[in-house]
Amino acid sequence: MRSLLIIGTACLLAACGTTRQASTQLPRHSTPTEPIPVPVADPSPARQEAPIAPESPPPRLRELFPHVRADVAARLVELDGVVPIDCHHPETPVVYLEVTVCTPDTKEHEALVVTKARPSHVHAALLAVGFTPGAPGRWTWDGKSLKAIAPTGDALDVSVAYRAADGTEIETPVTRWVTNADPKGPAFGAAAGSRFVFSGSAMVMREGREWYDADGSGLLIGLTTFGSEAIAWSEVISHDATIAEPEWIADPKVVPKFGTPVVVRIRPAR
Repeated sequence: MRSLLIIGTACLLAACGTTRQASTQLPRHSTPTEPIPVPVADPSPARQEAPIAPESPPPRLRELFPHVRADVAARLVELDGVVPIDCHHPETPVVYLEVTVCTPDTKEHEALVVTKARPSHVHAALLAVGFTPGAPGRWTWDGKSLKAIAPTGDALDVSVAYRAADGTEIETPVTRWVTNADPKGPAFGAAAGSRFVFSGSAMVMREGREWYDADGSGLLIGLTTFGSEAIAWSEVISHDATIAEPEWIADPKVVPKFGTPVVVRIRPAR
């Protein structure tokens, strides 16, 4: 984990660097051939113009890694992705979910977004904007039954944005892309305190070297609990159908069509 801290510090220094500003030089005009009229003073009393409200400064996003950008001042991290599922197909409209965001060739048939961003890079970017990781959720056996241990870490809001057919941007909390397979069941995230947390995955030994666990599993942002997620859902939900009946599916009313490019945005929880 020390290596991730070093990378996160380096990202912070890079993200705080000077941003190039657009040139403020105005274009030159040709010399006028007609005399320039002298302005005449307005005899009417001077009118006070209403002050113009300052505009919000645009996000100062910097690319820290491939497909990963950050705005330190806004404490915003965003990453590129694609919708990998088709919940609009008339023959397969029900898509059960295990993961929110994953990397290719892992869980994309059960995920809302697939991304080429490395989970360890997202971890480093979250460190760079000031988030503190905790630990993923897990299950332990006490000799009689399984005991759920909830994940820890800074609370996060995760939203997803994409362009509609008319070019307008639509951004919504990613939790709204999830619905209950039972129309009479509770809404996803209805439990008090439910949210995403910066669980931080873990460093594990594989093939004689240390790896960031989520880079191997591909589990960037969880939904059910596998124990290697970089960002986890705060409730411990089993992915094993023999332990708990699957209930969360992609909502076809909200999820865009298969292959839609999206941007996942991660901010402090409100």
